[in-house]
Amino acid sequence: MRLLNKIYLLLFISLSLGLKAQNYQERQKQLEAQKISIKKEIQQINNLINDSRKKSRGLADELEDIQLKISVRDRLIRINNSQVNNLSNIISNQNERIADLEVDLKKLKDEYSKIVYSSYKKRSSEMKLMFLFASDNINQAFRRLQYFEQYSKYRKEQANKIVSLQEEISNNIDSLDKRKIEKQNVVKENQSVRQTLNQDRIRQNNLYNNLLKDQKNYAVEIQEKEKQARLIDNEIQKLIRLAIAESNNNNNSSNFALTPEGRLISSNFQSNKGRLPWPVREGIITRRFGTQLHPVVRTTTINSNGISIATSANSIAYSVFEGEVLSVYGFSGGNPGVLIRHGKYISNYQNLSSIFVKKGDKVMANDEIGIVFTNESTGKTILKFNIFNELKPENPTIWLAR
Repeated sequence: MRLLNKIYLLLFISLSLGLKAQNYQERQKQLEAQKISIKKEIQQINNLINDSRKKSRGLADELEDIQLKISVRDRLIRINNSQVNNLSNIISNQNERIADLEVDLKKLKDEYSKIVYSSYKKRSSEMKLMFLFASDNINQAFRRLQYFEQYSKYRKEQANKIVSLQEEISNNIDSLDKRKIEKQNVVKENQSVRQTLNQDRIRQNNLYNNLLKDQKNYAVEIQEKEKQARLIDNEIQKLIRLAIAESNNNNNSSNFALTPEGRLISSNFQSNKGRLPWPVREGIITRRFGTQLHPVVRTTTINSNGISIATSANSIAYSVFEGEVLSVYGFSGGNPGVLIRHGKYISNYQNLSSIFVKKGDKVMANDEIGIVFTNESTGKTILKFNIFNELKPENPTIWLAR
């Protein structure tokens, strides 16, 4: 019973170690994918900043750009730190595995040496024949012959196990060496990123100190922009309320009266949460959903019921899902936009310079909606994107594919 318990314990430990090693490997793949994504984001930011440098820009624009770079590099450093920790776990796990394999190898070699010694003592053909002839009957002779064959087979199997185990140890050592080099490379990369980050922070402090002289003026300017943004948001809400009222024959309901087709589109839209395509082919989120400190004037709080995506000049805005164009609008103080209805959900594409659709058009996912507006003075191309569940703004980042 004790022996059986020991066997179960050894099997459990072996299985646990195997699962732990597999988890570390999967975690490493996930971290590497995240790092590739962040590096791509950094490259996009650099490209967008280089494009906008061709235009005359103020201190606030430069400070906003450099803070965006800092936030992304901070994320890269955190990912690298996680990779270093995970690689340390993988290295430790492989060291344990190699140590266990070497113990198993020693046991096999000890057993094999006993087998070889025993075979040496029984090496004589005459001894084998005498052993067979000394049998009491033919059945016993047959069993003794089988014993010799099985013993010979067992000896070969043990030899093969030793060779196989030696190869596994060698492969684990090679893998371990590669992991150690990989860890060293990540550490070096992190040192380089930290140096660049420190330079960015020095630049950030210099810009911020220069900006402090005119902070009051910038704060007033930001408040005016936020006021204008709220006015546009209110106008968009009015358009949605009007559409809800029309669907209900103007009976003051706050919910869409959905047709069977509308319910199906709503359900399909909901089931694609986290998988919707981006409204631009490439872009960086420069303003996130919700209440947040302004990236430049940190004493000012701003609120966003959508996200702002910086993209390259002449970028096309695309529909994120099938639906019907609810409205093509234009308000004082802002550039035109498009509302697309997806059952009870609505997607909004604001700050366009050209529009390719009209009210009532049926669109599919990835259909072209228009061209994103480029600010001639700053060189920035920003798409403002929202998702509404009827009148309630939702965080677009949890709907878009990552």
